[in-house]
Amino acid sequence: MSFKTLLNKTCRIQSISYQTAQNSGEQAITYTDFAQNVPCRLRTRAVTERRYGSPAYQKATHALYLTQRPLPQNDFRVIIDSINYTVVGSLSLGGEGRYLCLYLERII
Repeated sequence: MSFKTLLNKTCRIQSISYQTAQNSGEQAITYTDFAQNVPCRLRTRAVTERRYGSPAYQKATHALYLTQRPLPQNDFRVIIDSINYTVVGSLSLGGEGRYLCLYLERII
C-alpha cells in the first residue's frame, strides 16, 4: 500500500497575516488561501505522545500527514472538515515522495 492511498481527506491551508488599525491600534487577523484540496490524513495524537514530547509538541492534539509541499513563510492554519487547526510544528518524514507531518492544535 502506498502512502498516497492513505491520504483519505483533503484540507485547506491558509496563511495568516495581522493588520493594525491606525486609529485604534487594534490588530485584525486576515486569512488568505495558500492551497486548497490538499490530500492529507488526520490522526489524533495519543496522550503518551503529548506527555513525553517536547514542550512545543505537547499542545499538539493532532498529526496531519501530507506530501512535501511549499508552506507559508509566516503563521498559517489548516482547515479540515470545517474545523480549524493551528500549526505548532512540523517534521519531514523523508521517503521516496518526501512526506511531511504537521503537528496541529485544534482551535475551539
